[in-house]
Amino acid sequence: MIRTKMNFILFNVIIMMMAVIAVYNYNESKNNLIESVENKMYSDLKLGDAYINAQFPGDWQIIDGELHKGELNVVGDTAIVDNIRELTNGNLASIFQDRTRISTNIIGDGERALNTEVSEEVAKVVIDEKTRYIGTATVVGEEAIAVYEPILDKNDNVIGIWSTAVPVAPYLNILNEGLWIEIGINILLAFLAIVAISTYVEYGLSRPLKKLAQNANDLANLNLNGRILEIEGKDEMAELANSFKKVQLQLKETIQLVSESADQVATSSVTLSESSAQTSDASSQIAISMNDLAEGTTDQSDQIDVLLNEVNHTIEEVESCLKIAEQALVNATASTDIARQGEAAISEAIRHLSTVTQTVSYATDSIQKLGKRSEEIGGIITVITGIADQTNLLALNAAIEAARAGDQGKGFAVVASEVRKLAEQSRDASGQITELINDIQAETSVTVRTMESNLLAVEEQVQIINKGGEALEKIVTRVAETEDNVHQMKSAFEHVHTSSENVQVALKTITHIIENTAAATEQVAATTEEQHTTVEELHLSSEALSHVATTLQKEVGKFQL
Repeated sequence: MIRTKMNFILFNVIIMMMAVIAVYNYNESKNNLIESVENKMYSDLKLGDAYINAQFPGDWQIIDGELHKGELNVVGDTAIVDNIRELTNGNLASIFQDRTRISTNIIGDGERALNTEVSEEVAKVVIDEKTRYIGTATVVGEEAIAVYEPILDKNDNVIGIWSTAVPVAPYLNILNEGLWIEIGINILLAFLAIVAISTYVEYGLSRPLKKLAQNANDLANLNLNGRILEIEGKDEMAELANSFKKVQLQLKETIQLVSESADQVATSSVTLSESSAQTSDASSQIAISMNDLAEGTTDQSDQIDVLLNEVNHTIEEVESCLKIAEQALVNATASTDIARQGEAAISEAIRHLSTVTQTVSYATDSIQKLGKRSEEIGGIITVITGIADQTNLLALNAAIEAARAGDQGKGFAVVASEVRKLAEQSRDASGQITELINDIQAETSVTVRTMESNLLAVEEQVQIINKGGEALEKIVTRVAETEDNVHQMKSAFEHVHTSSENVQVALKTITHIIENTAAATEQVAATTEEQHTTVEELHLSSEALSHVATTLQKEVGKFQL
C-alpha cells in the first residue's frame, strides 16, 4: 500500500519535473535557435551588401520613378535576389521600392510574390526611423526570421528596403524532433528512476513497515512471543524496530512480575481464608462455651444463695440452743442433723466450685489460644500488607512502562491502574483488620488477667469452704460430745456460732465473686461474638482478595509470554 502510494507520488513528481524541464529546454533551445538564425541573418545581410556593391557599383537612386542600383534597374530584375539565395544557401531575399516589393525570389502560387506591401510594423521601424529591423515576420503567409535594411540614396533619404529571411518551420521541425527525443529519453530515465526508487521503497521501507505492523498487531493481540524485526543502522526505521523490541521485552518482564505477584496474592489469600475460617470456628466454640459457663455460674449463684440461707438458719438454731442449754441433747441432735446438712451443702458447694474452677481454667486457656490465633492472624495480615505494597509498587512500575509504551501501552495502563487500586484496597482492608485484631488482643489480655484472678479467687473460696467443711465436722463431733457434757455442748455451740458467722461471710464473698465471674463471663462471651463477627469479615475480605487475585491472574493470562 505504501509502495503504491509512493510510486504514484514519485511518478507524478518526476513527470511534472520532466515536463517543466522539457518546456524550459524547448524554450531555451528555441530562443538559442532564433538567436543563431538572427546572427546568420546579420551575416547574410552583410554578405548581400558586399555582393550588391561589388557587382553593381553606384548609388541607390530613383530614375523615372523606378529604383536603380547604379545603372541597374532593379524593378522586375531577379539577378540580385537569386544570387543572394545561392550565396546564403537558400535565404529568401526581396527588394522594396518604398513599401512595395519590386524584386524577390519568393515563389507563391507558382509566381514570384511581387507588388506586395511590407507590414506596417516593419515600415515604421525601417522607413520612418531609418533603423534596421530583425525579428519574426510573416512572409507570404509563413512565419520567418527576417532582417530588413533601409535603402538610402546619396542624400540619405529612405527610398526602399532590401531584406533577407529564413523560414522558421524547418528549424522548428528540427527542434521538435529533438524535443521528442528528449522526452523519450526523459521517460526512459523516469521509468528507471521509478523502478529504482520503488525497489528501495519495497526493501527499505515497505517490507520493514509491514513486519513492524505485524509486530504491532501481535502486541495489540497480547502476543509477546513474536520476533521483532532487527534492522541494522541508525536511521528512523532501525530506531523504530529497536523501540518495538524494547517495548516487547519490558512488557514481558512486567507481565511476568505481575503474574508472580498475582500468584503470591492468590496463595496468601487462600491461606488467610483458611486461617480465618478456622479462627471463626474456634471463636464460635468459645462463645458457646462461655455462654454455657455464664449459665452455670448463674446456677451456682442461686445455689450459694440457698446455702447462705441455710447457714443463717443454722446460726439461729445455734443461738436457740445456747438459750436452752437444758434441752441440749434434743437440740444437739437437731443441730447434728443441721450440721450434717451444712456439711453436705458445703461439699456440694466445693464440688460446684471445682467445676467452676475447671470451667474458668478452660476458658482462660481458650482465650489465651485465641490471643495466639489473633497474633498469627496479625502476622498473616502483615504479609498481606507487604504483598499489597509490593503489588502497588509493581502496578506503579507497570503504569510507568505503559506510559513509555505510548498508545500500545494504553490497554495495559488501565489494567495496571486497576491492580494498583485493588492493592490499595487490600492494604486498607489489612489495616482495618489489624486494628480489629489489636483490639481483640487487648480485650483478650484483659479477659485472661481477669479470668486468672477469678481462678485464684475461686481456689481461695474452695479453701475457705474446705475450712468450713472441717468446721462443720468439728461441729458434728462437738454436738455428739454434748450428749456427754452440756458444758462442752455449750462451748461447741459457741464455736459453731462463730464458725457459722464466718461461713456466712465466706458465702457472701463467694456469692459476690460468682456474680463478678458471671459478669466477666458474659463480657468474654460478648467479646468472643464480636471477634467471631470480625473474623467473618476477615474471611469475606480474604475471599474478595482471592477473587481479585484470580481476576488479575486471568487478565495476565491473556498475554502470551
